[in-house]
Amino acid sequence: MKGIGAAGLVGVGASSASAETGDYEGFDPIEATISDVCTAIVDGELTARAVTELYLDRIKAYDKALNTVITLNEAALERADELDAALAESGPVGPLHGVPIVVKDIYNTGDLPTTAGSLSLEDSQPDEDAYYVKQLREAGAVVLAKVNTHEYARGGTTVSSLGGQTYNPYDLERIPGGSSGGTAAAVAANLCVFGTASDTGGSTRGPATFTNLVGLRPTVGLVSLDGIVPIAGTYDTPGVNTKTVEETALIFDLTAGYDPANPITSRSRGNVPTEDSHHEADSYVDALTEDGLEGARIGVYRDFFGTAYEEADGVEIDDAAEHSANQVTAVVEDAITEMESLGATIVDPISIAPLEDVVQLDDEGYYVQGEVRTSLNEYFDSLGDDSPIGSVTELFESGLYACDIAGSIEAAAEANLDTFEEDFRENAGLRVEIRDRVLETMADCDLDAILYPSRAQPPEPVDESGIGSRARLSPNADLPAISVPAGFTEDEHLPVGVELLGREFDEVTLLKLAYAFEQGSTHREPPEGFDQLPNEPPQPPEEMDIPIAADGDCP
Repeated sequence: MKGIGAAGLVGVGASSASAETGDYEGFDPIEATISDVCTAIVDGELTARAVTELYLDRIKAYDKALNTVITLNEAALERADELDAALAESGPVGPLHGVPIVVKDIYNTGDLPTTAGSLSLEDSQPDEDAYYVKQLREAGAVVLAKVNTHEYARGGTTVSSLGGQTYNPYDLERIPGGSSGGTAAAVAANLCVFGTASDTGGSTRGPATFTNLVGLRPTVGLVSLDGIVPIAGTYDTPGVNTKTVEETALIFDLTAGYDPANPITSRSRGNVPTEDSHHEADSYVDALTEDGLEGARIGVYRDFFGTAYEEADGVEIDDAAEHSANQVTAVVEDAITEMESLGATIVDPISIAPLEDVVQLDDEGYYVQGEVRTSLNEYFDSLGDDSPIGSVTELFESGLYACDIAGSIEAAAEANLDTFEEDFRENAGLRVEIRDRVLETMADCDLDAILYPSRAQPPEPVDESGIGSRARLSPNADLPAISVPAGFTEDEHLPVGVELLGREFDEVTLLKLAYAFEQGSTHREPPEGFDQLPNEPPQPPEEMDIPIAADGDCP
């Protein structure tokens, strides 16, 4: 089963004439930010309709190569017209007025299906938007499309039974990361301005790393999960993939805070910077400053560099893997030097615990399957009588999903709910142990953040298994982390990200440090071949056959 991709764009209503002429009053969508788009619209240079047409044209031209889109929003232009009318009558509706975005297809949308990339939810139509999507729309965003996710957000390559395989715009033979790879590929190739992501074990930060973007995993409870297809409710976090740190900060200003429908967000009370709060900054954006690294103390966690982690976990490393890891390490070393030149004090190295202990805690401290089963069952129940799937057990028995996730669906279906509370308490204890070790290290070394590669290797080819994720320390310790572009590998010019891990609810510090590094280094650059139209689109990759569990094709 192949995703809709560009094939679903025919007859949508985007202006082909504008694509042929490239006439958008001189507006350049390549690397355009939220501010660029809003300013152009509010100043009258472009209408929201013209901006929406521009990005729909880009999707039509370029998504054949990337395969990000599952469902295109045929009402996008109507929404843009409404925003133009509102602007003429009373001014912009919010700080995202007319900004074209994409939504990862695990976020409920009341006007578009929410499929989790799965044949099992192909016809699932929620009644209303996820709270996060509602917040973005109320601020003026235009949803262009629902985009591919690794099915049920349960993997790191962004392949699904409904959407097929999504490709990395920096190398169409490689993965974009996952599970938010559809979002990341679309944002990186400028098919939209930004897009929603999510992060359970790295699904915001991994795709950001592999596509030269910014990705922040917040502390659990900072942002509402209401209306999002879950993996595990105490690990999942909403998020975004953006091209700049400032855009990420702005979106957190719009979305962070308490939502009664998602009680875990009560943890956010007192932890969100506002004009009325005790925080030094009045908002996440207000905290950003180009000299944010001056006086900061950054600890370098060397155990996460190279392949030492995998070796401690018993993985055999070949020469090719060693070489690619060395390429990433070289880029991160340069990033450390840049941070030091921007005023940071580098504490190198730091130690959290013996590496074997960290690997063990990383493995054992990850979510328990009982939480997966109960969280997903609650989501199916929330869809009411119209839900195509009634339970995780029914999902498993249907086989309507890619073989890629068959093992994880089976594990969730077979989870022992009789021992769930005991398993959950044990898991929570391990998370506290990991968090205490990290925070003790930060206190002993007087650190503002801990630094390591987001991924210790570049994005792997779509037909190969990859190693090198360093993403689980953050969710296991329930501490926020941000990935920011650090540069490109020397041999194949593939994106590399550096990750900064901070204290609970201290996203302000992480954003400040990341912004200062971004402004002082400017490592973000768009992928080749996805230029302003008119332009010859890249050749699409060969169509992949995605084995489906129901067909009995799983190995």
